[in-house]
Amino acid sequence: MTTTAAIGAAAPTAGVDLAAAPTNTAVAVVDWSMDGEAELTQLTVGVADDAIVEVIGRVARAGGRTGIDCPLGWPERFVEFLLAHRGGTAPTDLGTPDARRPLLYRRTDLAVIAAGHRPLSVAADRIAHPAVRVAGILARLSEPGRPVDRSGRGPVAEVYPAVALRHWGLTSRAYKGTANAAVRSALVGNLLATIPWLRVSGGQRELLCRSDHALDALVSALVARAVVIGAATVPPPADAAVAAIEGWIALPTTALHRLPTGGATA
Repeated sequence: MTTTAAIGAAAPTAGVDLAAAPTNTAVAVVDWSMDGEAELTQLTVGVADDAIVEVIGRVARAGGRTGIDCPLGWPERFVEFLLAHRGGTAPTDLGTPDARRPLLYRRTDLAVIAAGHRPLSVAADRIAHPAVRVAGILARLSEPGRPVDRSGRGPVAEVYPAVALRHWGLTSRAYKGTANAAVRSALVGNLLATIPWLRVSGGQRELLCRSDHALDALVSALVARAVVIGAATVPPPADAAVAAIEGWIALPTTALHRLPTGGATA
């Protein structure tokens, strides 16, 4: 008889580096086996919404999760502020950054900031463009009367590749773009050397070196694995309800070498 734990141990995971348009959007799928091995079975750059929805659904049906590098919601207080502004009753004491901060950062953003990182504000940065796009994707995944849980308990989890790389002791800054190709290639080499259990083809390795979007998609799939095995941060009980609406960034709490077999100790 196959146990729930066994299903989770062999479940695929996916990662989506979501941009505002398909051109710079990447998807990675990792298939995990019971013997501690894994294979990068899909790595694609230039992905439209239909393909993303298909991957998320396929992975979820197999018992896995998809990590999405994009905010899955907006701060509740920001939404309330917009409604108040429309009605002419917005607060009048918003002249300082400290006064605006509670409106611009989600509960999960504040938790990540407290941990020493600096997430972008989905309410006040260009990252809002992909966030609008992911809202449409989540709507397509929702069932009537049952929106997708954005706290990581549903088919998707919000992830932050740069923070994951930092947790794993790898380069987490200045690896993106054409100008940083050498840094990115070194990062790919170090990452793959740390996870020899992951089978990656020569063409996939070349794409990881060429495209930071492909690299972030792979890292997102690895973080999704941490979510599946219970080795990622979750919202505290007091924040569970708001996290289901605003989203919650799942940060890995385990080392890379523990991903194939599980284990929540870094």
